[in-house]
Amino acid sequence: MQTLSRYLFRQLAGATALVLLVFVGLLFFLDVLNQLSNSGQGFAQALLQVVLQVPSRAYQVIPIAVLTAAVYVLAGLAASSEFTVMRMAGLSPRMALAQLMAFGLLCAALVFVLGDFISPAAQRLQATLQARSAGHFGNAPDSGLWVRNREGPRNDQMINIGRVAASGQWQDVRIYVLDDSAQLLRTVRAQSGTYLGDGNWMLHDVESVQLPAGPQGDILRTHAAQLEWHTAVSPAVLDALLLSPDSMSVFELWRYIDHLRANGQAVQRDQLDLWRKLLYPFSAVIMMMLALPFAYLHARSGQLSWKVFAGIMLGVSFILMNTLASRLGLVASWPVWLAAALPYLLYGGVAMGFFVWRVQRH
Repeated sequence: MQTLSRYLFRQLAGATALVLLVFVGLLFFLDVLNQLSNSGQGFAQALLQVVLQVPSRAYQVIPIAVLTAAVYVLAGLAASSEFTVMRMAGLSPRMALAQLMAFGLLCAALVFVLGDFISPAAQRLQATLQARSAGHFGNAPDSGLWVRNREGPRNDQMINIGRVAASGQWQDVRIYVLDDSAQLLRTVRAQSGTYLGDGNWMLHDVESVQLPAGPQGDILRTHAAQLEWHTAVSPAVLDALLLSPDSMSVFELWRYIDHLRANGQAVQRDQLDLWRKLLYPFSAVIMMMLALPFAYLHARSGQLSWKVFAGIMLGVSFILMNTLASRLGLVASWPVWLAAALPYLLYGGVAMGFFVWRVQRH
C-alpha cells in the first residue's frame, strides 16, 4: 500500500504542479498585457508589478488547479484500468479518500503560506511601489488615505495622509480632532511625518489651529518646526490600509478589525473576510473530495477531456458559490461564520453524500 500511495502522490503532485504552472502562466501573460496597456509604465516596471502579483494569483487558483489535476489523474487511471488494478491490490474507497485528503491538506498548507506570508508581503511591496511611482496612494489618488483613531473623550482623530515619499515618509498630513459630539476642536497640518515608535509620530513644519471652546473665545494659531504627536495609528496599520482586506494576512486582518471596532466603525464585512481567509485553505481538501468520484466513473462513459472540463467547471462553481454566499450573507445579515462556511458545508456534504451513496457501493 505504501508503494501505491507514493505512486498516487507523485501522479497528483506532478499534475498539480503542471496545471498550476499553466494557470499562473496564462494569468501572468494577461496581467502583463493589462499592465502595459493601462498603466503607461515602462516594460521593466510593469513586469516587476506583475511579478509581485504572482503569489496572489497562485493563491487564488490553487484550489481549481488541485481539482483539475486530481480529476485528470484519477480519470486517467480509471481509463487505463490502473485504478482497477489498485483496487484489486487492496485500495479501498476509504483508503483512496484518505490518500486524497492527505494530499489536499498538504495543498492547504501551501495555500495558507501563500495567503498569510508570501502574497501579503508581495502585494504590500507592490502597493508601496505604485504609491511612490505615482506620488500618491494608489487606492485614493485625490483625497489621500483617511484613518480614524479614537484616543479617548474629546479626542477623536480623523487623519488624512496625502502622499508617500520615495523614502517612505508620509507627506501632506492633516489631523482633525473632534469631541464626543463631532464638533471640531483642533486642526493640525504638517508637511511630513516620521514614525518614532510606541505610537509617537514626529510631524515636521506644522501649522496648528485651536478652535475656541465657546462663541466668545479666540482662535489660536501656532506654527512649529516639529511637533510630536501620539496616536494608535502605526505604520503597520497604514500598510494594511494600502491592501484590500482579502489581501491581508489573518493577523493583519484581525488587527485591522480590532482597530475598526475600537473606533466604533462597522466590521461585519471585514469579519467575513477574516472567516473566508481562515477557511480558504480547506478548499483544497474539498476539491480532493469532489475529485474522488471521477476515479469510479466507467472507463468508457466519457472522454478524459470532458471529465477534466467538468472538474474545472465544478471548481469554478465553488468559487462563484463562495462569492455569492458572502454577498448574500452581508445583505441578509447572516452570521459571518455561516456565510463564510456555507459553500464548504454544501460542497463537502455533496461530496460525502456521493461517496457514501455511489463510491462505497461501486
